[in-house]
Amino acid sequence: MKTKQIKKLLYIISALIFGLASCKAPKTITTEKVRSISTNRLIKSIEENAFEYDWLSIKRIACQYETPDDKTSFRANLKTEKDKRILLVFHKLNVPVGRLLLTPDSVKLINYLDKNYLLKDYDFLSNVVNAELNFDVVQSVLSNTPFSYRDDPRNNDYKEFVSYIDSGMYVLQSLKNRKLTKIEKKGKEDKIDRYLKKLDEENFIVQSLYVDPFTFKIRKIILDDRSNNRKVDIEFSNFTEVENQLYPENIDIYFESPSNSLKMKVKLSKFSLEEESNFNFRIPERYKQVH
Repeated sequence: MKTKQIKKLLYIISALIFGLASCKAPKTITTEKVRSISTNRLIKSIEENAFEYDWLSIKRIACQYETPDDKTSFRANLKTEKDKRILLVFHKLNVPVGRLLLTPDSVKLINYLDKNYLLKDYDFLSNVVNAELNFDVVQSVLSNTPFSYRDDPRNNDYKEFVSYIDSGMYVLQSLKNRKLTKIEKKGKEDKIDRYLKKLDEENFIVQSLYVDPFTFKIRKIILDDRSNNRKVDIEFSNFTEVENQLYPENIDIYFESPSNSLKMKVKLSKFSLEEESNFNFRIPERYKQVH
């Protein structure tokens, strides 16, 4: 498999994974004062309003993908069985070009163009897109529930999170702005190392979730990796009803890093919560494995 082709496909896949977050239709933000609530209450409210599903299918996904050196469009569809598997199939001019299967511990990809396949873990996918990914993060995004990149051994992943109001929305953030300013103040770079050591983390990632104050659904996700100077920004708009729940029809996704930038516009349609039996992922016998 050509390096450029696989990276392009995996960038696209990861952008879709980050972006496919379900949200109920937000009311128009007005000048009405938003009532302050505690961080714990905000997290609980988001979880209580999470998108409920055992099975989810999105039969039509239209994407426009752009980097400084490349621009293309394609279609895809998605099927997922909660806690078990997620299948993405990609098409170009109605011809299948790739098939991705995610399970809690594996990443499997078939490339029909080059007639080969790969079997990897999430470290590989995370390295390709310059952002941390695992099955739990993907599933949290699909159900529109808050997630934390922290892995606290005391099951307190949100210990450092704070909340505030900005532009008529609640913001759930992994670090206070005042503390962030102090940590990054010139001459105090060692504060970052001490802060990461305290949290037992490798990378300094500031995570911000913008939440609708009426529906408690996530409207925007920002993942700002200050250690590696890379950033993911996802915005949701145009919501449609899916069996008494609403899902975004349009998603704008942006990746930025010192070595790469990516912009993607995604349009979604034809949703279903019906049980799916066909999760076909058969690797043709003559296909070669890529290591």
